Amino acid sequence: MHDIIIKTSSEQDFTEVIFLLIDYIVELLPRTQRSRERLANLLGQSSTSDELKHTLKLFENLVRKYCLGEVDEMRFRSHLSQLPPNRADRVLEIVNLRRPEIAQRLIDEVNRREGGVPLVESFDWNVSWIMGSSSLASMRKQLCTVTLACRDSDSKSRAINFEMGRDQVEEVISQLETVVG
Repeated sequence: MHDIIIKTSSEQDFTEVIFLLIDYIVELLPRTQRSRERLANLLGQSSTSDELKHTLKLFENLVRKYCLGEVDEMRFRSHLSQLPPNRADRVLEIVNLRRPEIAQRLIDEVNRREGGVPLVESFDWNVSWIMGSSSLASMRKQLCTVTLACRDSDSKSRAINFEMGRDQVEEVISQLETVVG
C-alpha cells in the first residue's frame, strides 16, 4: 500500500476532507457528483481525476484494514508519513471517532455479500418449565424460547423466534464455547 497524500490550505479544510473521505466510505452521503466535487475542490484536484480516485481507494483500503484489525496504529501512521504529525494524529482521531459507523458499514457489506443472511443485533431468551399439556398431564419438560433481533440485507429489522429443548441448549452452549475458546 502506498502513502496517502492529502494537501489542503487550512486545518479546517483538512478536517473536512477526512470527514468527507469517511462519509464516502460509509456512504453517509450518496456518492453524488456534488460531494465528490467538494472533496476535489478541497484537495485542489479535478473531480474526475485519477489522482482523486486513487486517493479515495487508498484511504478506503487503509481505513478498512485498520478497522478490521489487519493494520495496527503504527502501520496506519506509516501510510500517512507524507503528512505532518499533527495531521496524522487528526486522521487517526477522526477514524477512531467514526469507527463504529465504519464497522457497521463493513458488517452490512458482508451481510449483503453473503446473500442476505440476517445479522443478529441482539437476542432475548426465556426458560420455561412445562408441567403438562392438553394430551399428557404428567409431562415435565424444560423449554428455552429465544428471540433474535435481526437486520436483513436491506437493513430492515425483523425478529426470529424459536424454541429449544435442554439438549439443544447444551449443544448451542458447547458450540459457542468452542468458537470463543
